[in-house]
Amino acid sequence: MKKKEIIQIAIFLIIGILLINTLMPFYTGSEQFMIVLSGSMVPLFLPGDIVITKSVDPNELNVGDVITFQVPGGKPGTFVTHRIISIGKFYSSTGEIRSFHTKGDANNVVDDFKVPAINVVGKLAFVIPFLGLLIDAFRTSKIFFILMVMLPSSIIVLDEIRNMMIYNNPRRARKLEREQKKIAKKTYYKLEWSKLTQIILVSGLIFSGIVAFNLGDNGHIVLKSENKIDNSGFLPMVYTIKPDNPELMLDIYPWYGVLTPFNETKVNEYEVSAPDGVVAPSTITQFNEIVVTAPENTPAEISTVPYILPVFWIVELAEINPYLPAVAEILIYTSAFTLFLLPLWCKKKVRGRHKKKIGLKRTLALWKKTLNLR
Repeated sequence: MKKKEIIQIAIFLIIGILLINTLMPFYTGSEQFMIVLSGSMVPLFLPGDIVITKSVDPNELNVGDVITFQVPGGKPGTFVTHRIISIGKFYSSTGEIRSFHTKGDANNVVDDFKVPAINVVGKLAFVIPFLGLLIDAFRTSKIFFILMVMLPSSIIVLDEIRNMMIYNNPRRARKLEREQKKIAKKTYYKLEWSKLTQIILVSGLIFSGIVAFNLGDNGHIVLKSENKIDNSGFLPMVYTIKPDNPELMLDIYPWYGVLTPFNETKVNEYEVSAPDGVVAPSTITQFNEIVVTAPENTPAEISTVPYILPVFWIVELAEINPYLPAVAEILIYTSAFTLFLLPLWCKKKVRGRHKKKIGLKRTLALWKKTLNLR
């Protein structure tokens, strides 16, 4: 077995292991994905996003966690994803049971029910932006179905018919296969490292400048009772505030949010689709500045970055380090731009083609010399 084939098999094995590791929790039911239908948790995730929830022991949940649950007394299969604002307990014939009082981040009022531990499906683990819109369009739009399913299927069928017509002659088929194998053996991909380095450096500098220009305050601060946060950049900005004492997180209001660019106000309208008893706003207004209230002299870390990644991703990264969201934005967009320009720094080559060109030039030169042409 050749080195190239061994590398290909290794790559396929790694991809296969990663896919199995990713999809197995969904098969076993320890993880589930759901499409967001309402704007009750805007801007953490938006209608049309996919939320992935992971099974969790209800006794391990804390105030501030975002959980997915079935509404008490609601229709079977109806789920809501809201944040825990308080934890209580009640007694039943089976003993003491934990209960959770929840609220949507975009709502002005708490949910008018308490969620028993048995109704908890899982804890929010990840958010995939806009994928739910694609799935919904696939299910409901005939034009989308034609463009994304029927058209590609027709192209594949026509290509197979063309191949059948080409390979209907056994001798011709064997000849074509031999030619394709020869070309495949001679084909390789060459990385042009100088171009790749230039692209990474230039795109990295561009995206670093964009992110840096739209940054606000970052790092450790001491909060007052009222704290003004504004956005002076030309892009929307996400801010997150993480108190040194996690128990004070919900005492800071709002502890995260999105601010519009300088002197701009934005009104977002969402189609309301929520179960009975669950509040879901239809209109959410975003402003250029906001006053955050907090207990006096609360030490905390603040992170402010351009809104060019999903808010959930930014919040989770800021939990690790306030500067990490900015670094992630630069790396992700630089990598995406570099991959977009792949044909410039990774080129397909065929061995022997250059030699043939040189041989042809020599042949033409000999002909000219023989015929005394100038």
